[in-house]
Amino acid sequence: MGAEQSSLSASDIRQNNVTFSINGKDYNVKTENEPDIGPTTLLVDFIRDKAGLKGTKYVCREGGCGACVVMVKSRDPTTESDMIRAVNSCLLPVFACDGYEISTVESLGNRKEGYHDVQKQLVKFSGTQCGFCTPGMVMNMYSLTRSKPGYKAQDVEDTFDGSICRCTGYRPILDAFKSMAVDASEELKRKCADIEDCSKCPCAAKGDVPKCLKPVTPGDENESFETCCSNSAMYIKLTTGEEWLKPLTLESLYEALERFTSSGMTYRLVAGNTGTGVFKNDGPYQAYIDINSIPELKQSTVQSTGVTLGGNITISSAIEQLQKASEFDGYSYTAAMVKHLKRVANVPVRNAGTLAGNLMMKHAHREFPSDIFLLLETVAAKLKIGSSPTLTRDYSPLEFRQLDMKGKVILSIQLPAYRGNEYFFRSFKITRRHQNAHAYVNAGFLFKVDPNRNFSVRDKPTICFGGINPEFVHAAATEMYFLGKFLNAATLTGAFDSLQREIIPNHILPDATPEYRRGLTQALLYKVMLGIYGERAKAINRSGGNDIERSLHYGKQTYDTDPSQYPLYQPIPKLEAYTQASGEAEYVNDIHQQQDELFGAFVLSTVGNASLKEIDASEAMLVPGVTAFVKASDIPGVNNYAIFYPEKEEIFASEKIRFAGQPVGLVVATNKEAAFAAAKKVTVMYDNVQPPILDIHDSITLAENAGKAEELILQICKSPEEPRTEKVAQTLTGEFRIGGQYHFHMETHVSICIPTEDGMDVFSATQFVDSVQAVIAAALGMTNNSINVSVRRLGGAYGAKISKSTQVAAACAVAAHVTNKPVRVALDLETNMRMIGKRLPYLTKYEVGIDNDGKIESLKAQIFCDPGYVANEATSLFAMVCAQSCYRAAGWQITPGKSLTNTPANTYCRAPGSTQGIAIIETIMEHIAWAVKKDPLEVRMTNFIQPGDPLIAVPGHKFEGDNPLPNMIAELKTSADYDDRKKFVDTFNMNNRWKKRGLAIVPMRYPQHYYDSKFPTYVAVYHTDGTVAVSHGGIEMGQGINTKVAQVVAHTLKLPLDKVKVKPTNNLVSPNAGVTGGACTSELVAHSALKACEELLAKMAPVKEEMKDEPWEKIVHACYMQGIQLTAHHQDKAGVVKPYDVWGVTLIEVLVDILTGEYKIVRADVVEDAGKSLSPEVDIGQIEGAFVMGLGLWTTEKLVYDTNTGELLTNGTWEYKVPLHMDIPEDLRITMLRNAPNPFGVLASKATGEPPLCMSVAILFAIRHAIEEARKNAGNTEWFQMDGPVTPEDIHAMSLTSKEQFDL
Repeated sequence: MGAEQSSLSASDIRQNNVTFSINGKDYNVKTENEPDIGPTTLLVDFIRDKAGLKGTKYVCREGGCGACVVMVKSRDPTTESDMIRAVNSCLLPVFACDGYEISTVESLGNRKEGYHDVQKQLVKFSGTQCGFCTPGMVMNMYSLTRSKPGYKAQDVEDTFDGSICRCTGYRPILDAFKSMAVDASEELKRKCADIEDCSKCPCAAKGDVPKCLKPVTPGDENESFETCCSNSAMYIKLTTGEEWLKPLTLESLYEALERFTSSGMTYRLVAGNTGTGVFKNDGPYQAYIDINSIPELKQSTVQSTGVTLGGNITISSAIEQLQKASEFDGYSYTAAMVKHLKRVANVPVRNAGTLAGNLMMKHAHREFPSDIFLLLETVAAKLKIGSSPTLTRDYSPLEFRQLDMKGKVILSIQLPAYRGNEYFFRSFKITRRHQNAHAYVNAGFLFKVDPNRNFSVRDKPTICFGGINPEFVHAAATEMYFLGKFLNAATLTGAFDSLQREIIPNHILPDATPEYRRGLTQALLYKVMLGIYGERAKAINRSGGNDIERSLHYGKQTYDTDPSQYPLYQPIPKLEAYTQASGEAEYVNDIHQQQDELFGAFVLSTVGNASLKEIDASEAMLVPGVTAFVKASDIPGVNNYAIFYPEKEEIFASEKIRFAGQPVGLVVATNKEAAFAAAKKVTVMYDNVQPPILDIHDSITLAENAGKAEELILQICKSPEEPRTEKVAQTLTGEFRIGGQYHFHMETHVSICIPTEDGMDVFSATQFVDSVQAVIAAALGMTNNSINVSVRRLGGAYGAKISKSTQVAAACAVAAHVTNKPVRVALDLETNMRMIGKRLPYLTKYEVGIDNDGKIESLKAQIFCDPGYVANEATSLFAMVCAQSCYRAAGWQITPGKSLTNTPANTYCRAPGSTQGIAIIETIMEHIAWAVKKDPLEVRMTNFIQPGDPLIAVPGHKFEGDNPLPNMIAELKTSADYDDRKKFVDTFNMNNRWKKRGLAIVPMRYPQHYYDSKFPTYVAVYHTDGTVAVSHGGIEMGQGINTKVAQVVAHTLKLPLDKVKVKPTNNLVSPNAGVTGGACTSELVAHSALKACEELLAKMAPVKEEMKDEPWEKIVHACYMQGIQLTAHHQDKAGVVKPYDVWGVTLIEVLVDILTGEYKIVRADVVEDAGKSLSPEVDIGQIEGAFVMGLGLWTTEKLVYDTNTGELLTNGTWEYKVPLHMDIPEDLRITMLRNAPNPFGVLASKATGEPPLCMSVAILFAIRHAIEEARKNAGNTEWFQMDGPVTPEDIHAMSLTSKEQFDL
């Protein structure tokens, strides 16, 4: 062992191997045999690539999405008992797993052994769509069932604070798991009453269920796991020179620290390793010390005599300890700390991350807004820090921040007691998203105040803020100002002035503005004062002192069904749901590695507007494992992945850099770690670097100055009726901007290309097989029949995988061609976000003339979209079509246009153009209502379309049929108690200055058109058993297309549903297939399948006539014996399926904190005319998922670019915030309109995938109405522009909140 190790004897230390188990199977990783495993190798990669268990997924590799969650059992070194917890396998190093028992989704159940209750509940409640997040959801819940017997519904909701699901909208997932809680509602219990008994977590084909996988019960929860690996010290010395140590005692830790510091080695203490999800570029380190097995660092004492927390306890453990401490005199303030800590990161991160680890992140990165640092500094905690067995010292958190921590370790944290009723502790965390988000500003306050002596301040208070600038902690001047004063209006004014002077925020994008952050410090201090005053504060102000409380979620779904037609119209879970819940569902990146397979990693530009001068990959080629660097000149054919579009989009940039993040090449290596590492070493040099154009306004101005304004216009569309100017009482002008939106498909872009004897086999995550085939053929100079493309399913898409998947697939194919080996390209999240286009931003300028009732007599609107650097997928024409929505378009002129920017080529995103078009006209309706001082709903109904009115986007066509919206609105107002709630909202707003409610109704007419009908569908019947297989040209990506097709086929052939299976899509069976998108593919493929079945039945009819009473199987076999071909292939012709309108209406209520800009959605009622739903559970899921995705567009999801380089700054889960479950309505009620069969649609159905997203704009108007009430109180009733997304920062600014208005 030598001097490199501690003084422990050789027999005490295991060398160069790590031992753990996965699903009961032991793994002994010997580093000399596996040189590709090092100190930064993560558990998720071992699980997938070494253990071959593909059920565990990854997306962000930041601990921010929950896809990678697994269950870990480990030994507590202080008690020797076993701990069970959910952790993010994407953050946990393999070397840190020594002694762990790890369970993945495969351990619970499968199609062969049966399924666990957790899996079955999720399926029963239709809690899966694309299914990519599902294994992580299952393991998160399973970990809760194992770690906390007797869990309640609130525990369920709390445990999913780090799990992203883009598809479902969360409600069915929460309902599924809350139904298993001890306090489950009777409604949820009834829904799952027919669930079978637990399948007992089968993990082996034979024998009893291993004890380690049985559910823990109160009687055996403390028993040790028999298979848990024994704990022993460990030392690893890698051939690369790095060292990994796992000491078991504090003394051994000190010895290691002394050796590393004295020799000048860089080292990292490893506990949860969660900080690597935030600060990815720390290091490299020469040594790593796993400190999780040192009992001295985990010892906590919670007694009436004092509270001490072990420095290395997890944040989750700290929450438990602090909750206990809150029961002791002097420590009641820790209950507030618990509430705050539950908003730090998320449960899996808190289960691994430690108090000391979080503090060390703050120590290394002062800009990090550590909530733990702030809380401890606020309450004057002491950190015991040691550097040897005999040298320890206590420091305040502020002193610790200045301390050189080389050779030192945080041993423990001591909390002081504050006895008596004069102490007031309060903390805050103001964030863009309520869960799993770092703070705009966080704050801690500790006051000693005597309420009986005019609220005199007895001692100097503590006032701490984070998120101001890297150096700021205490508002020291304001603390001194309060000393000895009475809390009254005059004192408050002086305190605000003091804060105004000493709070000097920095401004580094994508952080919020300094003005907002400074304003928050004043608002939060005001909240504290209101809280101290309590009932003595003015009644109108009191609610301002309270946080917005969030309750358990509730959901209700209402729809018709027709049992006589089952399995058609039957509410069933998706056919793939069980395989998704068990991890058996295979996605492209789950396909096992091919022999000699290589991995490709893109090299992206870092500037947005320049000429490409040179690419130097020489340093990258020196990285072990790197085999090639592929660039534009290596493409044998056409360097264009947009061959179906008017303008060229290069696979690799050849001369001009159009946006930051543009691919310039692909590093190819034997493994992904080498490829990603090498990609960072490629040097890209530029010429003629210019400032990027990132904003629509700037783009328009540039075109106007160049005399090219006309080139921006796509079309001018006028209604046949001229404006009735004589009736115009007033004219309103305005602008409305809509931001972009990242699709956030959980499965990033991925492709596998395998050279074959006659071309290439391609597995691509694409919505457009035909394009992938054609682009690869063109890029390689091959014929199309040389390219074989297959797609089983996608892990989400939402439009991002239509044209953009072809770029990834083409680059992958070129690399496979150059190397003549299989190549896999799977984008990491950051590359995916930087490189791939998003929903198009919009700018609308409008001028509307109205009469005194608010009726539109004339309207001119210019609608500009931002398609990025090229206009191939400009969507403003779609916006024009949908902008009429449900209104009469008399005297309208709408001009759709485009304005190019130095951003990626933006692309279709769920409800492209229609979302913006409907939002535009609804914003105009809001403006009109403000102008005529009428209820916005009344104004809308005044302008409703009537039979015979012209359709502005379809010249010569008129609206036919009835407008069902008045009846739908009347029914909604009754079912949603609209009138009573409106009165309540009005009264609430009158009586509360700093909390406001808003209520908004948005109606919708969504014109559903069929842009493509080319979806070949193949139906085959097997003569031996009569089972049916179907393959079609659509792509299953979570929308349930395969389920609907199977239901239609089973219904048409009059078979049980289990007789039908749907196979993967490929370009041999379904050649030349169209794009899966636009919410209509499920209908079109269902119709094509229906026709194929009818053709099949026609072939079989003569035999069937002779065998009327015989079962299907015999008839099929008889047909076979007579030589009848038991297959049918059908593709519809254009125009066979007629377009129609989808109608809807949405009501949303919000509660807004005017002081901070925070809000919650109290309730949403969504009514959609879905025709006669082919599969109601699937369609409910589509409605909810689309609606919640829309909520993200209008609120939490903000894209921010570097104004100098054009680089996307919101490029991961740390900065880009899609909605989590606490962002959805607390009460979400979905109704599919009853008794409304569609006379034009497929089997009387209608589309559901996109229209609901268009109605989500109601959230914007509900928030607007709340803001309007605040502005009235501030003395301003003017119209104000309100763009989307609207963030807490925007709400605060538009509410005109200022310290001058604060009174007690």
